[in-house]
Amino acid sequence: MDQKTIDTYNELAKEYDEETIDFWERFPRTFLNKFIASVKKGGKVLDVGSGPGRDGLLLKEAGFDVICFDASAAMIELSKQKGLESVLGDFNELPFEDGTFDGVWAYTSLLHIPKSEVEKPLREIRRALKPSGIFGLGLMEGDKELYRESSGVKKERWFSFYTKEEIEQLLARNGFEITYFEEFNTGKDYLNYVSRKK
Repeated sequence: MDQKTIDTYNELAKEYDEETIDFWERFPRTFLNKFIASVKKGGKVLDVGSGPGRDGLLLKEAGFDVICFDASAAMIELSKQKGLESVLGDFNELPFEDGTFDGVWAYTSLLHIPKSEVEKPLREIRRALKPSGIFGLGLMEGDKELYRESSGVKKERWFSFYTKEEIEQLLARNGFEITYFEEFNTGKDYLNYVSRKK
């Protein structure tokens, strides 16, 4: 994630938390529920780009051993305050051993990576997953890459938008087999995938 986007999250972490805390009350939870049902019960789950811990809390409530991971120190502080184990770091270099996790969840976090660079975190995610581990990926549909304001955050962040075909090619190229797809529209189209490490 680039420094400008990290700086925005560091400055406006609290505002982002307040703006998005009820996301899964406003929008369908079927994708989250499918991920939860697919991961080994009580397994270890990494939330990549965990932000203030919204999804981390839901995954913990579902019985998983959750680690939140984010590039923003302010976001990590918020998730720690919620009682979540939280680690600060770079998406391109996950500080975990090979095969550590039963599941990795990356919901609308990898869209902050330029398309030319996104395969590195995908390879890291695959490396950190156990054999046949489960990967939950949420991105947004479109064909642009740009800095923009969004979700009540009044400073720019980097966004990469994808077509369905682009995402499916990315997953296949990086060693993932898609097991579930869901799209929902909130004024923006979300493209959500559960896949398994091949």
